[in-house]
This record gives sequence, structure tokens and C-alpha cells, in this order.
Amino acid sequence: MPVSEIRFSDILIDRRFEAEYYHPIRMKTIEALRNSGFELTLLGKIANIRRELIDPQDYYSKRFIYVELKNVPFGGFGTIFTKVLGKELDSTKLRFKKTDILFSKIRTYLNKVVLIPEYIEEGICSTEFVVLNIFKSEYDPYALWIYLISKYTYNQVRFIGIGSTRPRANPADILNIRVPIFPKDFQQKIGDITRDAFKKIQIADQKYQQAEEKLYELLGISKEEIEKLEAEKAYEVNFKEVRQAFRFDAEYYHPKYLGVIELLKKVPFEVKPLKEIAKIKHKKVNPEDKLYRTKKVKYIEIGGIDTAFGEIIKYKEDYGWKLPSGDKYLVKEKDILYSKVRPYRKGIGFVTDEFKGSLVTQGFTVVRCKDESIIPEFLFVYLRSDIGNLPVLRNMSGSTYPTIKDEDVGKILIPKVPKDEQQEIAELVREYFKLRKESRQLVQRAIREVEEAIENASPRE
Repeated sequence: MPVSEIRFSDILIDRRFEAEYYHPIRMKTIEALRNSGFELTLLGKIANIRRELIDPQDYYSKRFIYVELKNVPFGGFGTIFTKVLGKELDSTKLRFKKTDILFSKIRTYLNKVVLIPEYIEEGICSTEFVVLNIFKSEYDPYALWIYLISKYTYNQVRFIGIGSTRPRANPADILNIRVPIFPKDFQQKIGDITRDAFKKIQIADQKYQQAEEKLYELLGISKEEIEKLEAEKAYEVNFKEVRQAFRFDAEYYHPKYLGVIELLKKVPFEVKPLKEIAKIKHKKVNPEDKLYRTKKVKYIEIGGIDTAFGEIIKYKEDYGWKLPSGDKYLVKEKDILYSKVRPYRKGIGFVTDEFKGSLVTQGFTVVRCKDESIIPEFLFVYLRSDIGNLPVLRNMSGSTYPTIKDEDVGKILIPKVPKDEQQEIAELVREYFKLRKESRQLVQRAIREVEEAIENASPRE
């Protein structure tokens, strides 16, 4: 049975009396911080809570930068900032401003802590966050964020939630996080590394947007045309078509699906189904085979794909026999992972060098180019675009978790753009992945330096 030794001074600060709150891991972490060479303070003495509520319905036509929990990965770096109209949001939200920190109250063990970079002036977020405004000018917000996603904060907050299904932290408990006061020059160093990481991710996202814009330009299709098709609210269908399809859901007959196909018929290039230019059927691998009994392998599930930009951001690395049961697919570099579950979310990822040889769930269709005239990076951007994605959604079946089949993916129409014209898009995608990787490495370096500074500091007398 784990036993914690608790200082009475900690009880006076936290004012919590549940045994789980004083878990040995949490108490040992706080003790390690006390024994470091840094003075400790509470987060609430560095930052206060911004409580500005906003009802998006009052700003019906205004476009907001919006952060919701599902778009925040573990650690917060790579958070998806979406742009939405006020009319699309149905409940009160919290306002945030640049250099604020969003700290999730729900399931704190998921480490969802978001720094709002300096290039985002303001926005709104779910009320499941605590919005922290750093009011102490002597603490660099970028350095503070790195500390808040380090193991020294994670081990303090992972046990503080109240409830079983969706444990929730009190804002007061978040403000009671112990924070070491690092020297100014060290904060500056960590802040500069982290700013560089955010700059790289900003440029990376611009590269991807440029690639998508170039794709639309090549095909002679505008995003406005797609949006117009999606905006259709009323439409007629011939009963003969209903009888042939034997589908009685109105969504199946929405003009956006066939409308995109009609637009593709007008592009100045030959159009072929995906199955003719790429292999989509592959031999399955049993992760319990002898090869994986003594060798660890990376395993990617659908949730490991960043739905905004297609990067693989989460994976499990373990022995094959410890992975979820069932056969998997073995992937190669430049394969495209196409999620068959809720395909409207665009869980479409690209296998870069660091993930070659990984195993993936059968929830993906693995797309592997076999036509040398098609560049995989170009195909990746096309499949993630609305032009490539919308038509396949017509074949979804199911309600809670609608799915499609490998055969549906194989029928996606692909324009055979000349290779030299694909090249510019492909190069933008390569730069995008390179910059994203470099930005993650910088954040990991900053975290490592903060943790090492705490571990290597001279004990306080």
C-alpha cells in the first residue's frame, strides 16, 4: 500500500483531505522541488484567472479563433486553432489573449496545457479550460508554459481531479501548483528556444496552406465553389435514384457529393480512381509473431493523426504481444494512412521516415503509390482537400461512428497532374513536415533543460 508523508503546511495550502490528492508521486515531486536550488512559489502568485465570458451567438457573423479540448494533444504543443463563426457555437465561451495559458480542468492526467502564441492576438475557448493570465512581468510566459507541461507539473496535477468518469480539477488546485522561480537568464534561454519552436510551426502551417492553395489553382477549382455546394439546404431526388441506391437518408443525396465529381470532370487532366494508381490492399501482420516478441515497434491508431494537418502526433511503442489484439498493417515511408472511421474528420496521415516500419490499426486504409507519375506528398494533400475528401463521405454508414470501406477509398477520383507541376506542392509538404519535426524537437529540448535544471540544482540550505 503506497504511503505518503504530508507536511501540515501543504494541507494549509491545498485545503484538500482526500488520500488520493496526496499521492506519493505528487508529494515526492513537491519535495524534490523544495530540495532544488530554486525558490518556490504558487502558480496563483504568478498568474490569475481570466474570467471574460462571451456568448458567440451575440456575434453571429464574426469569425473567432477557437480552441476546444478535442483539438489539444498531450502536452498542448500542436494545438489546432480553428476559425469558426459565432453562429456555429452554441454555448458561452471564455476569451483568451496572446501569451495566456489554457489549462484543462478535465482529466488533468491528459496534460492538455496550451500556450497562446504572440502571433494570435485573441480568441475564445471551451469553458472546460482555466484561462491563466500571467501578470508577473518577471516570469517569461513561454518558459512558464514549458514548466507546466514538464513532469514536475504533470506529477502534481494528474491526481487532483474529483470524480470518476470525467475527473475535474478545481481552479484553486491549479493555482496551487508549485512553481520554481528560475533565474532571468535561464528563463530567457528557455523562452527563446520555445519562441523558435512556435515560429517554425507557424511557418510550417503556412507551407501546408500554400500547398493546398496551389492544388486548387492547378485544378481550376475554387474553395468558394465547394462552399456553395455544401451550403445547399433543399434539393430534389428522383425516386428511381432512391430505389437504385436503396438509401433513405437525406444526407446521401446532398448535391455536394456529386457536385464535386462534376467539378472534377472539368479539370484539364485525366482522372482515374485511386485503386488504379495506388495499392490499397496489403498483407496483414500478426503482432504476436516471433519477430515482435523481443522487438519493440511503434503502433499508430486513428487518434494518433492530427486531423488538421495530417501529422502523426501520437503513437505507442511496445512489444508486439503487448499491443491491442488483432492483425495490423506494416507501413513504409511515404505511405498514406486513410482513416475509415468518421472520415469527415480527415484522419489522413503521412508516414515520414521516423515512422517507417510501424504497425497501424486496420481502421486505416493504407494507400501506397504504385504509379510513378504520382508523387505521394501531392496525393496526400489532394486526399485531405475537400475535393478529394467530400465524395467518399457519401458512402458512410452508421450513426455514432460512421465508417467507409477500403473499396470506397479505392474509388476516390484522382487527377493525373503532370509530375513537374506536382513537384512544387510536394516540396511544400516536405518543408512542412521538416519544420513540424524541428519545432517538436525544440520543445522537447526546452522541457529536458528545465527538468535537468531542477534535478541538477544545488540543494537549498
